[in-house]
Amino acid sequence: MSALHTLNFYPMAIRFLPALFLCLLLFSCLSESDKKDSRYSNLNDNLVLLSKELVADRRTDRAEFVLRYDEDDTELNGYTTLPVALDSLQALLRSYPEIENKVRLLPDAAVGNKTVGIIKVSVANLRSEPGHSQELATQALLGTPIEVLDLVDNWCLVRTPDRYIAWLEPGAFTAMTVPEAKIWLEGELLRLVPPSGFLTAAPGGTTIISDLVAGNLLRPTGRQQSQFLELALPDNTLGWAPKADFEPSGNWQSPDALSTDRLLEAARKLAGRPYLWGGTSPKGMDCSGFTKTAYYLNGYVIPRDASQQVHAGVEVELTDDFKNLEAGDLLFFGRFREDGSEKITHVGVYLGDGQFLHAGADNGRITTNSLRASAPDYAEHRLKSLLRARRLSPDSKGVLTVNDAFRSLLTK
Repeated sequence: MSALHTLNFYPMAIRFLPALFLCLLLFSCLSESDKKDSRYSNLNDNLVLLSKELVADRRTDRAEFVLRYDEDDTELNGYTTLPVALDSLQALLRSYPEIENKVRLLPDAAVGNKTVGIIKVSVANLRSEPGHSQELATQALLGTPIEVLDLVDNWCLVRTPDRYIAWLEPGAFTAMTVPEAKIWLEGELLRLVPPSGFLTAAPGGTTIISDLVAGNLLRPTGRQQSQFLELALPDNTLGWAPKADFEPSGNWQSPDALSTDRLLEAARKLAGRPYLWGGTSPKGMDCSGFTKTAYYLNGYVIPRDASQQVHAGVEVELTDDFKNLEAGDLLFFGRFREDGSEKITHVGVYLGDGQFLHAGADNGRITTNSLRASAPDYAEHRLKSLLRARRLSPDSKGVLTVNDAFRSLLTK
């Protein structure tokens, strides 16, 4: 039987020889680019998998790879914020010695040695992509440090103390070396307490140098006139503001504990402010910008977005009577995707007795609603979309003091 099988094989092979010859002929006629398409298709798949493996959340880290080739050259471009990505790429490219690895590790040489900056406007608007017409991604307040990662078309890719990555125009911050930034942050700083204020050219004057919002940090020069202080912005621009509007930032940056009463007080003072997608300041806030700002005004930094905040703190079991909830807990709303996973789309602060304070686009401003059907401010769609509750405390996941968040940014 073995011999018979062998005899039958050769006629079959002979029948397929024309087809095999045709395949070899076609392959030999392929252009170099077509051959590279075939050779690199698997590599491209592996690059996509590597990026997903390295970066759990693109809002806080990046690993962007682009393989470019033509008939003459082959190179891997892109950038990453993760040093480990370069090691992983090196291992992946061992089988492709012809590929020139041009992936950049950020901060890039394009920003020089000034890899940090201090926000110098009351509220800086950070965009999801370079350009003033791009989506507002988040905001940063005057005196806040940022990590400067890259410079493209006169826009800087930066990282804020909550680890959020977005684009900012250079005019909104003062670029510094790490030692310079430490001098600014570790020196005496004053924090604006009222919701808003102004820095003027003269004590009590009407010529405005800059507007101010709660949480702005300025440096006192030591000069005082009547009830006014002379203050310096990060770029050393000087102006005057009422002494009563400020307090030393030390205790705020390193609080001993998180007071629920003070958290709710700060949240209630923001009531009525307009809803603003991407906003994280008293000028306007989205839902997670509101919760983030309430914590920030009490000396704590929490993640930026609702889908990130839902992983901070500890879980609180939801019941129909809300008996497990405590004032100050964060409530998370959303829906289920087709695959059964949760999609968190909204967050608010629980006030007690079924009420919560939140910034909703449907309300247009920060306002109070209730989860109880008997209440006049009942929001049925919110009750139906309530998915989770979390309790945040200083020793829980995702909660840092302002001082620790600032320091982590400068010592990364």
